[in-house]
Amino acid sequence: MFKSSRKKLIAAGCSFTEHSLSSIHSPHVDWDFTRWPEHLSNMLDMECVNVGRSGAGNDQILARTLDATLNEKDIGLVVIMWSEWRRMGFQGFADHQRWSPITPYDIQKWKVFFMEQQNPLHATRTALRSFIHAEKLLDDTPYMFIQGTQTIWWNESSFETNKKRRHQASNEILKSPYLDYIENNISDKFIGWPLMSEIGGYVIDDIVDQEDPTRLKYRISEDDTHPNAAGHKFIAEFLYEQYKEIYNEN
Repeated sequence: MFKSSRKKLIAAGCSFTEHSLSSIHSPHVDWDFTRWPEHLSNMLDMECVNVGRSGAGNDQILARTLDATLNEKDIGLVVIMWSEWRRMGFQGFADHQRWSPITPYDIQKWKVFFMEQQNPLHATRTALRSFIHAEKLLDDTPYMFIQGTQTIWWNESSFETNKKRRHQASNEILKSPYLDYIENNISDKFIGWPLMSEIGGYVIDDIVDQEDPTRLKYRISEDDTHPNAAGHKFIAEFLYEQYKEIYNEN
């Protein structure tokens, strides 16, 4: 069997990364289009290994990154597009490739429990620990991190409540015991750090909105804010420019 001599691009993330073919939000839309990992791998002349999964939380993203880096050879770059910080998931027993993602506000039975436990401090520090775990895992492997979705929000809350909780989360970043380590060891490869607009950071959602403020050009539909075909191409081009800057490529 022919084996390519090209290095591999490992892409991990949630639905902003996975090449899924349908959406419950927009079932009428054809989802069979090229995603940013495929675009970026072509720009870099690398093979694409896309381990993104819809609904994945950062725990699943970190696990899939670990599995991919253990099993793949000749890795040229790992790009992790992190997910919303309050998501969590449980790996399947019968099918180890299947995870059941859980978002706290989806489960009425556990709503009070999750709302108490998934507070801004817990969610923020858990996310920061995931970033450090990933950096330690990748060691000498070239990598880039970027936050895909907004970092933290509560769907059932008012605008003012969400604003307050985002403010709490941004403060937790600034006073976190992990801040110095991330600033000194990860921030130069973490695009958009410190991620929260309240403290001067940004995420992919912000970049796409900046280029397409009406959300008509780069989004699936009014009901589905996932990037469409043009949006994924735009994201790949943005990441490619960031890669060249980080790794001094001309």
